[in-house]
Amino acid sequence: MIRNKLQVSVMLALFSFAATSGADEFHYNNILVGDRASGMGGAYTAVSDDSGGMYFNPAGIAYSTGKNLSASVNAFSVSNRTYKGVIGGQDWTRSSSTLLPNFFGIIQPVGKLKLGFSYAVPDSNQEDQDQSFKRSNFPITNTKDWGSTTHVINFNNINNTNLFGPSAAIQLSNSFSVGATLYVHKRTTETILNQTIQSDNKVIQVGANPDPLKDERGYILQNGYLETDEWGLKPVVGVMWTPVDKISIGVAVTKTFVLKSEVLSQSTVTTNDPDIVTALNIPKIHELIRSNDSLNVSSDKRKYPYQISSGVAFFPSSSLLLSGDISYYSAFEYTLANALNKRIAVVNGALGAEYYLNKNWALRGGLFTDFANTPKVMEGGTDQKEHIDMFGGSLTLSHFTKNTSISCGGSYKFGSGKSQIEGGNGAIQDANADSWAIFVSSSYTY
Repeated sequence: MIRNKLQVSVMLALFSFAATSGADEFHYNNILVGDRASGMGGAYTAVSDDSGGMYFNPAGIAYSTGKNLSASVNAFSVSNRTYKGVIGGQDWTRSSSTLLPNFFGIIQPVGKLKLGFSYAVPDSNQEDQDQSFKRSNFPITNTKDWGSTTHVINFNNINNTNLFGPSAAIQLSNSFSVGATLYVHKRTTETILNQTIQSDNKVIQVGANPDPLKDERGYILQNGYLETDEWGLKPVVGVMWTPVDKISIGVAVTKTFVLKSEVLSQSTVTTNDPDIVTALNIPKIHELIRSNDSLNVSSDKRKYPYQISSGVAFFPSSSLLLSGDISYYSAFEYTLANALNKRIAVVNGALGAEYYLNKNWALRGGLFTDFANTPKVMEGGTDQKEHIDMFGGSLTLSHFTKNTSISCGGSYKFGSGKSQIEGGNGAIQDANADSWAIFVSSSYTY
């Protein structure tokens, strides 16, 4: 019986993690946000003197020059994850792509205050996959094997996180400023998983005196659905200090608080193999045999970490800027759709540079880390989430006129690690990931 449950649950749990992670919740630097900041790898906490500062450190907009309007488009973003030898010894690859505007911001001076409003998309993806695998064997019990099977996967996953809200900043002295942003947090996810395993040969006997002509091919059908809709607030509070000429120091603190959440989940399993019915204690309904397919509704709320970012910027000349950031994310845990999610503390770093080739052209570049917030996958562990540490870089070229600028460029990140896709105490797999994006942005000062 133990093996019965193990063999069948392998298929049922194969994508359980996909249903509970509608987006890449295992990393924090999924999309670089902002015009200038994107080109500098997100090393912007101690700069933040344009509309992008409302996202990174609102204290920085106190030093913005005049009225500023900025918009950036992550013109195209693609990410891939490959899990080695998951299905019958074959690799399974998940790919997602998105096309979206990821930032808009405007700053308006009002007396000594700088007021602003911004819209940001720090995470978004869309997966739509149809894949088919051949397996040489599919064991059902200690003595029964379906032999050659076809495994078909249809997987759709949509995730969008949107932030929008006002900002305010003020200089308390020539060298010190404070600022705050109050974002409204809106996140929606939808995951639909349909998968089928069917024997290539007739393996199910029909009737007490089976007739080979009436025997059937064995099959298992699984249909899963998960939808989340959450609203909350994300305050960002920051300070900026210039202790000496040409050096600035910035610190920003933020956390997302989910105020309202609705989670819908459903899972259905249908099979015609009595051994699987016995193993999983599935009730029979008419001529089909299926598991409980009731729709579950809950108000489970995701949790998010405290983020503390600190940065230093150095202006060695009027044409060169160097910056560096360190960001700390706290550990936390929460339950969503009956799944426990544990996250560890993470420290990410970023280095950025901006160099003016002349008064009309500037080159920006950056390096950054995107470490996983899940515990490391260990042999002997159970129900472990993937752990893939990633490293990336970005590069943009900007052109300036008297009041406007336009920037084009992109970013790329990659990494490797381990996963346990089958859940339970299933096998550990090697996993690889990479993603790239193209940036197009513009700003206008008036």
